[in-house]
Amino acid sequence: MFSCECPMLEKAKNSNSLTWCHCTAGYNKKLFEIVFEKPVYVEIVQSIRQGFDFFLLRIAVQ
Repeated sequence: MFSCECPMLEKAKNSNSLTWCHCTAGYNKKLFEIVFEKPVYVEIVQSIRQGFDFFLLRIAVQ
């Protein structure tokens, strides 16, 4: 993702904390579990809120 789509963070400043990004990870986990019909593991690699240019998730089928 190239923009932060979280409405709760529209006015927030950058932070090293990934706490807010776990809801996005959970949303994507559910989405990919539906697509693959298997459990998936989702890891937040980097976040726009950390100052990166894009949000990156690592998703692996278990």
